[in-house]
Amino acid sequence: MTVTATMEPGEEAPGRLSRKKTNALFGIVLLGMLLAALDQAIVGTALPTIVGDLGGAGHLSWVITS
Repeated sequence: MTVTATMEPGEEAPGRLSRKKTNALFGIVLLGMLLAALDQAIVGTALPTIVGDLGGAGHLSWVITS
């Protein structure tokens, strides 16, 4: 027995994202990457002061992890 599926005009194929959803997903990923880069720039700039306040480079990994 063979089953054939017909698609209505304008209907998306199963497993495919629409153009709108693809663009939204791409924008979300780009926003996440921007925030990660911004966070790294802020921590990198403030790192000497933070390490100095904590009392040494032994706590450096905790600053980067947090």
